[in-house]
Amino acid sequence: MQDENGRWIICCIKGCDADAIYGGLCVNHHRRNKKYGSPVASKFAAWRWLQLSDEERFWKQVRKSSDCWEWLSGKDIDGYGAFKGEHAGTDYKRAHRYSYALHKGPIAFGMHVCHTCDNPSCVNPAHLFLGTNAVNMADKIAKGRARLPRGEDHSNAKLTREQAEEILRNPSPYTQLAAEYGVSVGTISDIKNRTSWPELGDEKGAKAKRISARRGKSSKGVTPEIVRDIRQSNERGVDLAAKYGLKPQDITDIRKRRSWAHIE
Repeated sequence: MQDENGRWIICCIKGCDADAIYGGLCVNHHRRNKKYGSPVASKFAAWRWLQLSDEERFWKQVRKSSDCWEWLSGKDIDGYGAFKGEHAGTDYKRAHRYSYALHKGPIAFGMHVCHTCDNPSCVNPAHLFLGTNAVNMADKIAKGRARLPRGEDHSNAKLTREQAEEILRNPSPYTQLAAEYGVSVGTISDIKNRTSWPELGDEKGAKAKRISARRGKSSKGVTPEIVRDIRQSNERGVDLAAKYGLKPQDITDIRKRRSWAHIE
C-alpha cells in the first residue's frame, strides 16, 4: 500500500517488513486479526478460548447426537480427538479420555479407554469403557482396526516369505541354516517351531536328526561289543570295571542305558 506521496508502507507490526495492504497490516497479520481478533494472537491461544475453563472448551468442540458424540476439532493420525485439559488434578491429552474422566471418574494407571462404537472420534461416555492394553488390542483385532505388520512387512523381519518357507522345509541342522541365511539359531528355531511367521501355517518344519559326532566311539576304549558283553554279564560292576579299565559308575550307566543307549 502507498501513502499520499506514493511511498510504500510496511506492516505496522514490529519486526515485520512486509508491505501493508489494509489498515497498516500486511496480508498475514490482517488475516490473523480477522480470525483471532488480534494481529499478534497465536492460533493456539485465540481470544475466544482465553476466558473459558477446560470443561467449557471441551463442550464447545463436541457435537451431540442420539448415538455418538463427535469431536469437531483436531484429531491425531488414528482419529482420536486431540484435547489438552485437566480434571480432578490429572492432565489429559485426548478428548475421549477427558470425557471418560469427566463423566465416570479417574482412569487407573496403565488403563486404556476403549470404544464400544468403534468410532475413535466419539466422546460419548456411554460408548467408553476401561480395558488393559491386551483388552484394547484384542478389541481392535476383533473389529478389524489393528494394523499389525506381519512377515516380511514387519520392521524386524530379516527374511522374506520365500526364505522362511525354504527354512521350514529344509531338514538341515539349525546351525547350518543359520549360517546359510545369516540369522541366529533362535530365528531358525522360531520358524521351525511355528512361534514366528504364523502366516505359513501351523505345521512344524522338518527337523534334522541329531547324531552325536562321537556316537559309537569312546575315549575309554569302549566298543559296541564291550557294551553288549557288559549288559549280558552277571559279574559285579566293580569286577567288570576292573576288567575293562572303567569306573563302576560307567558300568552302571551302560547297564541302565544312560550311555550307549543306541546299542541293543
